[in-house]
Amino acid sequence: MRFSPERPTGRFLKLLVEGLLLLSLKGSLRGVYLRGEVPQGPLVLAMNHHGFYDGHLVWFLGKRQRKPISLLVAEENLKAFPVLALAGALEAHRVREALRRLGRGEWVAVFPEGEMRYPGPLGPLRPGARWLAERARVPLLPVACRVALRGFEHPEAFLWVGKPLSPGEDLGEALGELLARLDALLARTHLREVPEGFWEILKGRRSLEERVRPLVEALRRV
Repeated sequence: MRFSPERPTGRFLKLLVEGLLLLSLKGSLRGVYLRGEVPQGPLVLAMNHHGFYDGHLVWFLGKRQRKPISLLVAEENLKAFPVLALAGALEAHRVREALRRLGRGEWVAVFPEGEMRYPGPLGPLRPGARWLAERARVPLLPVACRVALRGFEHPEAFLWVGKPLSPGEDLGEALGELLARLDALLARTHLREVPEGFWEILKGRRSLEERVRPLVEALRRV
């Protein structure tokens, strides 16, 4: 069963699903941080995949830029959770529909590794992202992602947006280098500091000591 966002029930479910996605990010992560410029035109967004929140973050990036975004996912995932289609999920085999959406000026997102991998170097890439960009004549946008538990109670998400690529350029090299630069930057940054060049685009759940600190400081002034 597919849910149409054009029907009243579909519109309600879309708002509900998107609200739950936002609550999940704000309630589970300390924050989401972004570096780089995100173009406005149609594109194929290609991001590494190493954790549960990756799909949430793809959705949030599109929402923040006010661009409809479709994330290609395994068909079995949409069969289990069909309402996810209302948040932009699309079965990976529906490439014609993905091309139609790109033709309308929308974004299509792909995890080009084709699977969730343990955090580390970028794995081998499948050709789907490049194929879509080439057929739709739109740029590829590499985005490196890390969700890391650092110096606070809750994990933080970091999204580093690379330069748009033409379909003929090497996505694996560009995304792999960007991910390595992100890992190196996180490694040399103090665990309680925001890495250079990043800014917070979503404030999430603060640690216990951060929530208690204003009270302690107020009591000290008494």
